[in-house]
Amino acid sequence: MQVDLLVENGQLVIPKAGVIPGCLGVVDGKIIGMFDSPGGISARQKIDCKGCYVLPGLVEPHVHYGYRGNLARHFFTETASAAIGGITTVIPFYRDIMNPTGLYENLAEVKKIAEANSCIDFSLHLLLITRNQLAKVKQYVEDNDITSFKFYMAYKGKDSQSIGLTGNETDDGFLFDAFSSLAQMPGVVACVHAENIEVILSLVEKYQREGRQGLKAWSECRPNFTEAESVHRAATFAEVGGCPLYVAHVTTKEALEQLRLFKYRHQKIYVETCPHYLTLTKDSPLGNVAKVNPPLRSEEDIEALWRGISAGLIDTIGSDHCPFLKEDKEGTIWDARTGFPGSATMLPVLLSEGVHKRRMSLEKVAELTSYNPAKIFNLFPRKGTIQVGSDADFCIVDLEMSKKVNHQMLLSCSDFSVYEGWTLKGWPVMTIVRGETVMKDGKIVGPQGHGRFVEANHA
Repeated sequence: MQVDLLVENGQLVIPKAGVIPGCLGVVDGKIIGMFDSPGGISARQKIDCKGCYVLPGLVEPHVHYGYRGNLARHFFTETASAAIGGITTVIPFYRDIMNPTGLYENLAEVKKIAEANSCIDFSLHLLLITRNQLAKVKQYVEDNDITSFKFYMAYKGKDSQSIGLTGNETDDGFLFDAFSSLAQMPGVVACVHAENIEVILSLVEKYQREGRQGLKAWSECRPNFTEAESVHRAATFAEVGGCPLYVAHVTTKEALEQLRLFKYRHQKIYVETCPHYLTLTKDSPLGNVAKVNPPLRSEEDIEALWRGISAGLIDTIGSDHCPFLKEDKEGTIWDARTGFPGSATMLPVLLSEGVHKRRMSLEKVAELTSYNPAKIFNLFPRKGTIQVGSDADFCIVDLEMSKKVNHQMLLSCSDFSVYEGWTLKGWPVMTIVRGETVMKDGKIVGPQGHGRFVEANHA
């Protein structure tokens, strides 16, 4: 047999199947065979994994590009950074920074910009904040192949200034109407940022009057119940409306308890958390650098999230990657920008903190970071697994490799990492997208513009 690429001597991590030794044959960017040994197979290129683990390429469901800086530049620098972390497909939350209440008439151009610059494949979520945008949803689905839409229960009033978002019309009536409309479109998913902004804004004013400062103040003016209450509300509307719901960046044990109840009744509720909520607390010495929404919580919440992963309550891990600079974090906690980079360290954190320290299985890691997001966002089976017919997207991992994090090695345009100085054990050594090696030994070796928009599987 002749193949373009033979991946041999690897431990194949196959979601829902387990870890098995074997080889993979690739032709025209697709997996065409899985073999016990390389005997009888000739290949134009061979990759000897030397006992490393071969995971399906990660599907990163939660990044933000273009918020500070040029969109084209971000689709290069930040997908390069993603490839450092074994990510082969990324799904940015797109909004038109210059015209947030506009009708997304530039989506075709956005895809062209992304394909000209991205190192890896991509899809898109679309932010809906006005009823005029909601009225165009069917067009976005049918003409632009977008099947997931983001709603902000936060970011209204003064809170919207932190991300430059104006004109957010989201209230309970808007959410219910939106979820009811999306439910009529097979495969379409509503994504929600769940925080009770009315309560939060009142607490922010109170804390500022009292002269409160620091990262802990930021977390405590957005207390746990403001997430749990909003999660309950959003899940109620989704259940009644019959709409699949993806709850982004869940942070609290109280929110998880709400979601546990709803998942029993409404099967299409999906839960995401992020690496920083599994590792960092509001008492972190990072200060403004770690300002994020929802905020960092307590050790008790961290433990609840890890239990939620073990119990299958949490479906995906996303980084909420925002490529800001240190200068964006200057001033008081109230002035600093919200968010930080995280794509490149997402998998190493899970391997180090989850696999090595908490005995999480590699199969579970692959489900959280690849299989589940691909299934939820209609990219499966092209993405999200290792099987014949799927794209040849692989993340080859040396589980014993330890590295001390510095931001330069992560290749983002950001000049900091919240994991700066951490020693993480378990790193990708190669990232392969549709049979093309994009990252090898911490360096980008694939071409700029290799990435392609991934059409949704509507089956």
